[in-house]
Amino acid sequence: MSETPDRPRTGMRPWLKALFALSLTLNLLVIGAIVGVRVGEFGPDRHPRSMHDRVRVDPALGPFARSLPEEARRDAMRMLDDRAGAHKLSRDALAQQFTDMLAILRSEPFDAEALGEIFDAQSDSARGRAVIGRDVLLEQIETMSDEERARYADRLERGFQRAMSRVQGDR
Repeated sequence: MSETPDRPRTGMRPWLKALFALSLTLNLLVIGAIVGVRVGEFGPDRHPRSMHDRVRVDPALGPFARSLPEEARRDAMRMLDDRAGAHKLSRDALAQQFTDMLAILRSEPFDAEALGEIFDAQSDSARGRAVIGRDVLLEQIETMSDEERARYADRLERGFQRAMSRVQGDR
């Protein structure tokens, strides 16, 4: 009977591989969404289905900003930029992080800690901007009268129904 010599384990632990894969997937989805939106806005076949689709808002304000009255939406965008910096700066930082991430992924030996730091920085940046966006939206909604708030709720509901019908149509 031959015995196999004990060899030290090489490579990453399975749970670390799974965590890395999940984190990488989420970050690539974010980057893909940004690129997709940019390409979709300027493509030759770009014909928005409605005015609701044409409204550009910062992702930190989310779909709730699309339903704001135009003046309130502009104010919200300005307030967000004043408090969190222009979104273009965030995109530029994301592009640099993506370049760094590619270099780390191609490096030998692989530095999981360095890649994790990039993932953490992206998460922290998005979370910070989203918190500011939430505060800005809340301030805009607080200034509305009861009637304005009801109309806002109606527009928000219609936008949600449109989004859900598109999702259900994809099935």
